[in-house]
Amino acid sequence: MAIQRLNIDQQFAEIGVRTTPAKLNIKMPRGQLTIKTEAPQMKIERKAASFKINRQKQNNESGLKGPLELAKTFRNKGRQKALQGVGQNKDDGNFLANTAIKGDKIPKLAAGKAKARLGPREFNIGLMPQSSPEIQWDKGYMRINWSKHSVVIDYSGEYMPDLTVDPKYSVEVFLRTEPYFRVMVEEAVESTGKYVDSAI
Repeated sequence: MAIQRLNIDQQFAEIGVRTTPAKLNIKMPRGQLTIKTEAPQMKIERKAASFKINRQKQNNESGLKGPLELAKTFRNKGRQKALQGVGQNKDDGNFLANTAIKGDKIPKLAAGKAKARLGPREFNIGLMPQSSPEIQWDKGYMRINWSKHSVVIDYSGEYMPDLTVDPKYSVEVFLRTEPYFRVMVEEAVESTGKYVDSAI
């Protein structure tokens, strides 16, 4: 006779976990560094030495007078002659008015003046001019000024790091194998003998 056999098949669920680690990318931008150096500058202020020679006094003593000095000389001589003339007229008047002098006074006065004009004269010999020229000196100057040495550093552009996470951290849980429970009744092969399935 045919024997029926009960077959039970069971499978448990299997869970899978997939983890993706995060990856951190750091990007450091490079800024532009500019260095400007200004060298010291030298500035020179200079005035050359000079001198002035004043020969006016020598020219006056040598007779080479300028118009202004010549006018002053003529003025002084005219004043002196006028004073001498007034004094001479006063002396002549006193001589003519003097009653103590006897005889004809006018010829005596004229003879005295002629004798004075024809009298001995004095001559002086000397070096001309006697004065030295006046010299005025200007020593001048030289000034050297230096500007300061300077260094200017300019940094342009971004200098903060750029942080990006790619890919992001993730955990994925999935069902790898679905569970099932299966019961089947199978027809066993006919057999004879003493072997009987105890589960039945």
